Amino acid sequence: MKHRRRVCDLRELPDVPALKRWAAEHGADVHCLGPDLESRAVYGAAVGPVIRVARSRHREPHPHAPVWHSPLEHLPNTASAV
Repeated sequence: MKHRRRVCDLRELPDVPALKRWAAEHGADVHCLGPDLESRAVYGAAVGPVIRVARSRHREPHPHAPVWHSPLEHLPNTASAV
């Protein structure tokens, strides 16, 4: 009989205090993951494949501009171009 393996269990909690309580119950550390698209700080904690996140009501303390890199920017050189 095959056993189902949990790959990832990602859920958002209602607020950062709820995330801190969950992390304390499970012995996890809370880390700032960066800003969401509205510049609010996103915090997360993980125990194995179980990840919980929460968004702060405040702006992210270390804002970064969103950057996207196309997978086509660094294509390998090929001798046979079509």
